[in-house]
This record gives sequence, C-alpha cells and structure tokens, in this order.
Amino acid sequence: DLGFVTHYIIEKKIIPMNWYEIDGEALNNSQEFGGIDAALEVDVCMKLKSAKEIDRKEFSPKVLCFDIETEEFQIGKGEILMISLVSQNFKKVITFKKNMKEKLEFVEYVKDEVALLEKFVEYVKKISPDFLIGYFSDGFDMPYIKARAEFHKMKLPLGLDGSQPSFHRGAVMTCRIDGVVHVDLLKFVDTAYSQYMQSETLSLNDVSKEFLNDKKVDFEFKSISKMSEADWKRYFTYNLQDSDLAYRLFFKFWQDMIEFSRVMQEPIFEISRNGMAKNVESFILHNLEKYNEIPEKRPTHDEIGERRGREKYEGAFVFEPTPGLYENLVLFDFTSYWPSIIATFNLSKSTLLEKKEKDSLEVNIGKGKVWFSKKQGFFPEILKEIIILRKKYKTELKEKEDAITRARSNAFKLLANASYGYQGFFGARYYCPEASASTTSISRDFIKEVIGKIDKAGFKTIYSDTDSIAFLLNKKTRKETLEMLESLNSHLPGIMELELEEFFKRGLWVTTRAGKIGAKKKYALISEDKKLKIRGFETVRRDWCTLARETQNKVLRMILEDGNETRALIYVKEIIKKLKERKIERKEILIRTQLKKEISEYKNISPHVIAAKKMQEQKIPVDEGALIEFFIAETREKKKLVREKVKLVHEKGEYDIKYYLERQLLPAVENIFQVFNVNTSELIQGKKQTKLGDF
Repeated sequence: DLGFVTHYIIEKKIIPMNWYEIDGEALNNSQEFGGIDAALEVDVCMKLKSAKEIDRKEFSPKVLCFDIETEEFQIGKGEILMISLVSQNFKKVITFKKNMKEKLEFVEYVKDEVALLEKFVEYVKKISPDFLIGYFSDGFDMPYIKARAEFHKMKLPLGLDGSQPSFHRGAVMTCRIDGVVHVDLLKFVDTAYSQYMQSETLSLNDVSKEFLNDKKVDFEFKSISKMSEADWKRYFTYNLQDSDLAYRLFFKFWQDMIEFSRVMQEPIFEISRNGMAKNVESFILHNLEKYNEIPEKRPTHDEIGERRGREKYEGAFVFEPTPGLYENLVLFDFTSYWPSIIATFNLSKSTLLEKKEKDSLEVNIGKGKVWFSKKQGFFPEILKEIIILRKKYKTELKEKEDAITRARSNAFKLLANASYGYQGFFGARYYCPEASASTTSISRDFIKEVIGKIDKAGFKTIYSDTDSIAFLLNKKTRKETLEMLESLNSHLPGIMELELEEFFKRGLWVTTRAGKIGAKKKYALISEDKKLKIRGFETVRRDWCTLARETQNKVLRMILEDGNETRALIYVKEIIKKLKERKIERKEILIRTQLKKEISEYKNISPHVIAAKKMQEQKIPVDEGALIEFFIAETREKKKLVREKVKLVHEKGEYDIKYYLERQLLPAVENIFQVFNVNTSELIQGKKQTKLGDF
C-alpha cells in the first residue's frame, strides 16, 4: 500500500533533490504511455534506463508566489477581486476592479473575473515555475480559484500536461498540480518551525515578523462601495506584499526543504505537508532495505479505532519543585533521551517477545512485565542512525555555521524528537504501545538514578522534567560540575548521553494556581548574559493579550535580574493604574488566536469562535487557519457572559477593565508573586501591601 511515488523512489534508488545523470530513450508520442509525452509542455520526455548520481552545485528553483483577495469568506461565494503574483524580477496585481486615475506600474487591469482567471493561468504558463507558492493556499486560495472557475464553467489548465489542479481531502485538504510543485508554506512552518517560534500565531504577518523582520501592509477591509481611490491603492499594495512575503519566506526555508526532502527521501510536495510522525515513517520505509525488511501494512480504520480505545500507560517522571527563587544553578539535558533509550535497549515491535527468553530484557511497565530480544531490531538501529547523524551535524554546526549543515541538523533534530512518539502513534505501521510504555518506564528509572548521583555528589536537585535536571551548585565549582557530568556519562549505557545546557544565574519556580505546591513544567531562568529561558508561562502562549504577556515577561525579567520582587511590584502597580485609567492602548489588550478548524466544527463556543462568527456576519474572510483578533468590551449589563462581550478590532466600545484585570493581568502574575507571599488580588483592589508598604 505504498504510494506510487514512494514505490518508484525506493525501486529506482533515487534521492529527491539530488542531481542525476540519466540514460534513457527519448519518447515521441509513445503509445506505450498513451501518448502522454506529446501532451507534456517540456523540452524532452524520456523512458528511464538508468540514473547515476552526480555532484553539482545546488539547484536554484524558479518560483512564483500568489495570493488572492475576495469579496466573501465562504469558498467561491463572492468574486475574486485581485490576484497578486511575485517571481524573480516580476511583481504583478491582476484586477478588474477600480480602474484608478493614478496608474500603478504593478497593477494590470482586465475586463472581468473570467479574464482575471485566464490571465492567472497565462502567467503561470509563461513563467513556468518549478514551485507555485501560497500561504494557506491549500485551504483557501486554490479552492477559491477552483470554485470561481467552476462557477464560470471554465478550466484551469495549470499542469504541464494541461490538466487542472486536483484536490484531495485527507486529514487536511491538499491541492496538487501535475508538473508544478504547489507548496502551502503554512503547513511547512507548522511542522518544521512552530515548536521553536516565539510568534503568537502562524499567521503570515507573525511568521514574516519573526523570520524576515517585515510584516503585512496595514489595511482594514471596508465595503467595496465605500472604498476610496486611496483605499484601493493600499489594497493593491496589501495584496502584492502578501505574495512578496511568501516569496521571501520560501527562500528563507528553501535549504530546510531540500534537506527534509533528502533525509526523508520524499518529494517536497509531501514533506512540506507531512506531520513529523509521517516523516518518521518515510525515513523508516526508505531505509528498510538495509535491514532486509519489507514494509508493514498501514493500519485499517477499525485497527486505528481499537488502538485509540486502549488504556494509557504511565508517563514520564517529573520531580516536583519547591516554589522559590534560586541562585547559581545548572541545567543538564539528556540528548534525544527517549529515542536513545529505544536504540540502547532495543525496544520495538520486531523485538517484542511473547514470553521471557534467555538473555531477554525484562521491563515492568506498571500493568505487568514485557520482554524484548537482544537481537538487534531494525527500528532501534534506524533511530541510532538518526541520533548519530543529529550529533554529527550539531557538532559540525558549532564548528562552522552554514545553511546546509544547519538545515540537516534541524531535520535530524525534528526526526529524533518525533521518533519516540511514533511507536505510540495510532496510525503508525510499526505501532507498539509496549515499546512506548517500556521507554517511559526506563526513562523514569534513569532520571531518578541520575538525580540520586547528583545529590550524592554534593549538589542539590530542585527540579526534573522528563529529560532535563536542574540543580544548585551548592558552593561547588563549574569545573567540579563538568567533572561530574563526565562521570555520569561514563556510566550511561549505549548511546545515552547527558549534556550541559547552561549555567544559570537565577531560576524561578512558581506555585500552581491553587497555590502551595510547585507547578510542573513552569519555570523561568536567566543566564549570565541575561538571556531568558521560559517554560510554561503565558508569555510563550498564543492565547493571551499582549498586555498580559508583556507584563509577565517584564516581571520575570525584573525578578531574575534583581534577585527580588521589589521593582516588579512597582511596575505591576503602574500597569494596574494605567489600565484602570484606560491609558492602555486597545492594541495592547487585543486577544489574538488562530482558528484551528472550521467554525462549524467547534462544540464549545469560546470567545474566539464568537469573534469568528461575527467576522462571517460582517463578510470578513475567515476560515480554518485564520487569525482572529478581538477584545472583551464593557457593557451595561453586569451579568453578561464573557463570550457575549466579544467585539472585533474595528468595532466601537470600551474594553472591560474588570475582565482585563481579573482574567488577564492577575492570572499572568499571581503565581509569580505568591512565591514572595504577595497577594495580587489585594494589589489590584488597591489594598495595602504589608510586605513592601503602601505604594
């Protein structure tokens, strides 16, 4: 059940994105292939006999980026107002709307929407790009273009063979064009970068700010009948900028795409859309021949359902922290912890035994014991290869920074991180919950053992989270710390390894919302060069207003820099005063959330869903993946629910001071100040703070 392309790559031993010298027979209206070669708009079409890999400089692709602006949000309901196109030395906006007095060099006017679509096809054919690029184009632009073409009963012969785009709805909609690689950049950003990004959302605007230090043109869509010539000029510029941002982002990500394609051995169309579990499976399938293995079948729908219903196993060990502010601490990390356990202890479906055998590995997974053969399995061996290559490129990157090494390092890092979860993934061909449970069981034992050794050596462990350990130097030197690290590694089996992340000047562990006990996976650290490492706080979440996140970030920085809460409390008092006096700008209190699915699929109607519905009612384009911006407004009716107070950015109304104090600002800082016995509720109410006096 392998896909045709995957099967072909394996059979012909071809690695995508590498150069090949080919030997073959030139076709001329070949009946063997139904004359397809005659229909292809290419220089030559050959029947392959052999392919020899050759060394040539990197491929520089021809790229065309596009973006549409529409009358309506619902796919195909209203007309496409304009299409922007950006390629090398080419920038164009095609429209049949507003023929302006001031002629803009990049705007081309056509008769109507049919002519607009024809001109779009014409430019795609003329430029003949290797890659056609959009941002959320699988979910919006291409389906909308298709719907409008169908409305006008016209074809879209975008393929090299004159075929129309084909659409496939799996977990997500995809649009394929024969002979032209269509890439939706949003999907690649989500897979390859989102877990490491600081951006609030994966919107084109936020992603461009982070990667390009640029942004979309500010433009507020109005009713077409109310738009002035100046509005149209800005709208055209807005549309063009979207394609230009996508063009620059593509080349920012290009080297990563190449290396992902080479490492997973799948075409860029696939790797730009696949989740990491699928990428792990691709890597496995393309490496099976080394181990004389054949692919297992993909699980059926019923098998996946049965797997979902299974009882879960115990998770990783977390050392519960004591809330407090600590000085002079160290953070150790296990390198690729869970994958290295799988590789070291040979945990996989193919090595799982039905009963105990001589020299087999026995693991207690809490609900009984399982056994694994010592005979090397292919999955652990493949993981070992991934980890070794990850370390190799990471080391090379430290010695010499270059785009190719960085891209390879990133590809293997993501692959290593995702490989542990693969065996517990419901849709995996090599699903093995026993191996997954054994991995976490062994991980708990080792992290506890290492904590014991650290404390015995005279250090003091204050926190451990899955694969990392934070501890106090306790008057020990850095040299002694590194000597201990070397000693710990000398006693670890197989390819398991601890590494020093950093020495930190201070660290803050906070209480849970309920107070008293320490919150797991929630801490902030500051290094000697004043870099912050923040985990679990709202400052790294994307569903809080800017004011709450920035206030929390500044509070954490002040406390970690100063070693006390005094300056941070004064700062929060000032923010509270400004908020009560409405001196905080509206842009600071906007809540920005990405729509994760179709509006109709939401069962719980949260504020951002209400905002999305209001956008629909006002004919503002909104769909899955759209950025939703709103604020909570003050009303005369005190008993109204929060979701009944939702207003869009352009709507009139004052923000609800009580909501932003009690539901945004207070939750962002209360468990931080609880460490210092400061009651933030009293602070908001303006009551006297007995610890530091009245502000």
